[in-house]
Amino acid sequence: VTCLYALLSVLASGSAANIRGAAIDDHSELRHLNSLCNCISTIDSSCHPNSECENSNRCTKPNGQHNCNASGNYIWQEAQSTPLPTPAPTPPPTVTTPSPTPFPTGPQTCPDQYCPASSPSRKLEATSPRRRDVVQCDLTMITLATYTAPGTSDVLIELKGPASSADALDLVIAAPHGGGLKPTYIDSRSGSGIVTSKDSYTLEVSELLAQSLIDTYCVGVPYLIINHLHRSKLDANRELEEATIGIVNGIATAEEAWNKFHTYINDAQVFVRGKFGTSTGSGVTGVNGLFFDMHGYIGNNGKSDASATTGWKDDVNIHGAPFTQWGYRLSDDPSLTSCPIDNLGGTIGSFTHARSLPNQSYECLVRGPNSMGSRVNALLSNVASISDLCGQGTPSFEYPSPNALATDTTYCNDAADGGECHYYSGGFDVKIHERMDVDLSVLPQPTLSGEHFNALQAELPRCIRFGGDTIRSDFAGVLAQATMGFLRDLNGPMPY
Repeated sequence: VTCLYALLSVLASGSAANIRGAAIDDHSELRHLNSLCNCISTIDSSCHPNSECENSNRCTKPNGQHNCNASGNYIWQEAQSTPLPTPAPTPPPTVTTPSPTPFPTGPQTCPDQYCPASSPSRKLEATSPRRRDVVQCDLTMITLATYTAPGTSDVLIELKGPASSADALDLVIAAPHGGGLKPTYIDSRSGSGIVTSKDSYTLEVSELLAQSLIDTYCVGVPYLIINHLHRSKLDANRELEEATIGIVNGIATAEEAWNKFHTYINDAQVFVRGKFGTSTGSGVTGVNGLFFDMHGYIGNNGKSDASATTGWKDDVNIHGAPFTQWGYRLSDDPSLTSCPIDNLGGTIGSFTHARSLPNQSYECLVRGPNSMGSRVNALLSNVASISDLCGQGTPSFEYPSPNALATDTTYCNDAADGGECHYYSGGFDVKIHERMDVDLSVLPQPTLSGEHFNALQAELPRCIRFGGDTIRSDFAGVLAQATMGFLRDLNGPMPY
C-alpha cells in the first residue's frame, strides 16, 4: 500500500523519473496527464488522438522537444536526456512512373490549387479506343498533295493523310524544320541573327507519331505536312521575309514552297472540320481538332565534346537540355508566372477555343494533370535507356513554370550569373494556324480571322531525337498515347 501510494504521488506530480524514455502507445487511461499523452497540441496544450499527430511539428512537450514514432505517437523524455533517434519513415508505395530528380522545390504551385492531381486519369489505355479488332490495321497514310520544284522531280513540300477524309483523325502535325534537301537552284538564306540549322530527327519523330496512332488505335489517320527543304533554304516557321531572307536565285521557288506549306496546313484543318465539326464555348467557335507543330532544340553549347557551360545544363547521357518544352504562345514570364493563367483574359496565347469550352480552364489545359506535358511525363517510363529528366515537359503539372527552371542553377548554367535560359513559347506556325481564315498574301504578317483551331508547339530535346531508333520509336508511342488521350478528353469519342 505504501509503495502504491508513493507511485500515485509521483504520477500526480507529473514527474517522469521512473518512466524516462518510454514510448506511450496507448494513452486512453492517462488523458488527464499531459506529459504522458501520446501527443500534446502546440495550440492548446491538450491531448489529441493519433490521427491529429502525424505531423511531428504538432507533437511537442512543454520543454520544446519534438519526437514522434512512425505511428504518430509521442516519444517522451526529459530535456536533459539523450534524445531518442527518430525512426525512419515508412517508405512510400512503389509507383509505376518514376519521379524525375531533383524536382524543383517551393511553395504550393498554381496547378496544385486549381487542377488537383485527383482529376480524371491523365492517360488513355494503349489499345483503347480501338475500332477494329484486327492484328494488322487496315488504315494507311498516303501522299495527298506535293509541291515539286519546277523543272525537277524534287518534292519540296508534302501533305500526307488518309485516302478518305472519313478516316481522318482530329490531328494535324507539321514538321517545318526537319527537311534535308539543299538544292543548288535555291540560294542559302543569309542575314544577321537567323538560324539555318535543321531540327534533326523531328521529321522522323513526326512520321513515327502518325504511324503509332494508326497502328495502336486504328481509329483514324492524322494529317502530316512536311517541309523537305533544309532550314538553310527555307524556314517555314517564320513570316515570309525572314523565311527566305538573303535568297536571290530561286526566290520564286522558295516563296511558293512557303505558301504551299501553310496552304497544306490549312487544307488539312478544313478536312478535320469537315469530319469533326465545330463547337462553341464562351463566345468562341472553333474546330474540334488539334494542330501539333514539331520542333527540336539544343538549349546550350553542347554541340562539341565539351560539357555545356552556357544555356541549359546537359542531360546526363548526351549534350543538350533534357526538357521537352511545350509552347502555347505564352511567355515564361509574366504569362506563365501568373496564377491562374485564365486571369490573363482576352485571346493571349493559343487554345482560345479549348479553354472556352464547358468544364475547361486554361490553367489545367496547359499545366494540369491532364495537360499534354503531364500526360507525356506520366508515360516516359515506357521509353528505355533515358535519364530521369529526359523528355520531362514544361509547362506541366510536375514542372508548371518554365521560368523557375530557366532561372535555377540546378538546370541552367546562365542562372549562376543572374541570367536565364531560353524557353520556346511557340512560333509563327502556331500563331497563324490558330485561326482558320488566313490570308497569306498580306505581308509581312498574314491576316487572321474565322473559327479557331487549337494549336501547340513541341520542342524536343536531343536526348530523345539523338537517342537512337528505339528511343525515338518508344517516345513516338508515348506521344501517340498522350495525344489520343488529350483529344478524346477534349473532343469526345471518335465519330465512327
